Amino acid sequence: MKRFLTLGLLLVIGLTIFGLTVGVIGKSVHPYWSQVEQGVKAAGKALGIETRFFVPQKEDINAQLQMLESFIAQGFDGIAIAPSDPNAVIPAIKKALELGIPVITLDTDSPKSGRYVYIGTDNYQAGYIAGTIMKKILNGKGKVVIGTGSLTAMNSLQRIQGFKDAIKGTEIKVLDILNDEEDGARALSLAESALNAHPDLDAFFGVYAYNGPSQALAVKNAGKVGKVKIVCFDTTPDILQYVKEGVINATMGQRPYMMGYLSVVVLYLMNKIGVTNTLMMLPKVNGDYIIDTGVDVVTPDNLDEYLKMMEKLGIPIKF
Repeated sequence: MKRFLTLGLLLVIGLTIFGLTVGVIGKSVHPYWSQVEQGVKAAGKALGIETRFFVPQKEDINAQLQMLESFIAQGFDGIAIAPSDPNAVIPAIKKALELGIPVITLDTDSPKSGRYVYIGTDNYQAGYIAGTIMKKILNGKGKVVIGTGSLTAMNSLQRIQGFKDAIKGTEIKVLDILNDEEDGARALSLAESALNAHPDLDAFFGVYAYNGPSQALAVKNAGKVGKVKIVCFDTTPDILQYVKEGVINATMGQRPYMMGYLSVVVLYLMNKIGVTNTLMMLPKVNGDYIIDTGVDVVTPDNLDEYLKMMEKLGIPIKF
């Protein structure tokens, strides 16, 4: 990724294309996607191009498809999308590509759609890391409930699979996978129900950005801080507050700002120097073009260090 970033920045200096419009479609209204939007806007400003950012109120593949079709109809010069359903977007993405509009995915993928590039976390590996941490926290034995916002989005499925593979061969048992459909209030209700249904529950694994805080609030309200462990995803302010308090034991910090920024840069380059030349600069993983933005494991022990790093990068997190 560093190699591509260097090359990309060298290429874009002084090569502004006026009148270029790039659209980015996220998954739901949430601070995580606000960080993606910040990256999108920053890249658009740096390149002197117009950007449009859209997210549904909550996970809604039909709303995503409607906006995708709208971007296509308006003749956007490039589109990035985080599809809630990797299969449902295939016809629309193929349509855009046939019309000469470059399409890439970010955060969650649709590899069978023909999209040119995926930019985001290696979700299976991040889930595996989360499972490895859970295995250590529970000393290889315990009962876990998983909370997620989707049972169709690839990022969710890959994180869950990675987590399960990491705890194979241990005495850790996944009791249930709860789907809240990216509804924070429902996520809290499901976490509370899980605690009531399983009084001997040892831990939660939170797949999406609001799962960890919902689980943390439920654990806190039940007076089970320290008894019920939590490993989750993302580093939004609410999550980091719970990490600071020791309610959340570890979180997988993705890099949403960079996902948004790089999505705009890649689509810009595809318009400026062509798709083929742009792809030649990108890393290939098993024959596919993927920019892995990486993860940072944040715990109560290294929280201050992480916050200082984000401050240096110009992406301060306040809470």
